[in-house]
Amino acid sequence: MKRLFISLPDPLPESLDGIAWRLPGVEPGAQSEQGLSATAVNLPNVDEIWLALPAGRVLLSSLTLSRRALRQLNGALGNALEDQLMLDPTQVHVALGKARVPDVHPVAVIDIAWLEQALALCRRHGIEPFGAIPETLLWSAVAEVAEGHWCARWRGHAGFVRSAASAGFALDDGDAETPPLALQLALAEARRQPATSGSLPGGIVLEAEVDVDAAAWSRQLDCPVLLQSLRADPLPPAINLLQGPYASRRRGSSGWFADLVSRQHLAKYRLAAGIAAAALAVHVLGTLADWARLSHENSQLRAEMRQVFQETFPQTQAIVDPSLQMRRQLADLRRARGYVENGDFLHAVNAIAGQVSGVNQLSYENSRLTLVQPLATDMNGLQAALATQGYQMTSQGESGNQSVTLERSQP
Repeated sequence: MKRLFISLPDPLPESLDGIAWRLPGVEPGAQSEQGLSATAVNLPNVDEIWLALPAGRVLLSSLTLSRRALRQLNGALGNALEDQLMLDPTQVHVALGKARVPDVHPVAVIDIAWLEQALALCRRHGIEPFGAIPETLLWSAVAEVAEGHWCARWRGHAGFVRSAASAGFALDDGDAETPPLALQLALAEARRQPATSGSLPGGIVLEAEVDVDAAAWSRQLDCPVLLQSLRADPLPPAINLLQGPYASRRRGSSGWFADLVSRQHLAKYRLAAGIAAAALAVHVLGTLADWARLSHENSQLRAEMRQVFQETFPQTQAIVDPSLQMRRQLADLRRARGYVENGDFLHAVNAIAGQVSGVNQLSYENSRLTLVQPLATDMNGLQAALATQGYQMTSQGESGNQSVTLERSQP
């Protein structure tokens, strides 16, 4: 099937003249066609025309609901995401993707006014889009490195990251030696997830339109960054934003979901919908007021933390996380004054003093102290004694050929 993608910029132009379009090759390895005029008369004959929307205009998330619960929402997906994403459901359009995990549905959220302007622009030029997808989900890494990697495109001032088949986010800052803050925060959040979740990528495949110091990015992200061109995703689009009232006329009925949002169906419940809308408005106003109060308190606290940090360590120019940076600076000062910290070599050796009468070999690396064939009569007692001093102990091998590893307990 031939799918042509028209790349819409933000802000929207007055005309589609000069707007880029791309037609991926149908056969594997086939070259893509592309051009710069997206008016109907200048486009090649294709089966479907799709809009590639700016990454910054589409929010990708997920919704955990059963199929029955989705029916009960009566098409009002925005209400289910209101508390999760702090969105006004009357101002956004939510599109539902195909669940890859049972009851976990990918969703795409876009501002209704912007989407309607984009569709009106296309129709003025004789184009009836079949679908719309964020540019985030149009690209992937080459097959050899795609597994377990995030892929990103960066233009020096904007870009995006695709972190899963139907997940990703926009980038809006950074420079040649400093990765965008959104990417740093996303990796930090992935590291906080359980290792079994697979959230943390093995690396990031980056296509950059400006010069990038990949080594500097890798150091700051603590994650390998590979400079490589992305390829058009060979799979069908992961999600289509043109659902419900925005579905293409060519598609006809879209099944049970389209029935839920049809006017005839909703008209039966007009009174209930009015009561629900009034209750929702009250809830939204209360939520917004509470959010504004908490946001103000949060801003004040962060400003105070930032001021304290600046007064304490005036030589530090870049302040991203004052609390974390303060802890690191204090730890550095303690080490510089000769204080040993939990996990340092001397502290670890002192922890086993009196517990082990001798070892065959001792090594220390990456805050881990390894003892080969320790002479201790009570290994369980040794483990309990180390736990009281903030260490966890693991042992390998059998008696007579045993090694013990000490490392700082996780908080």
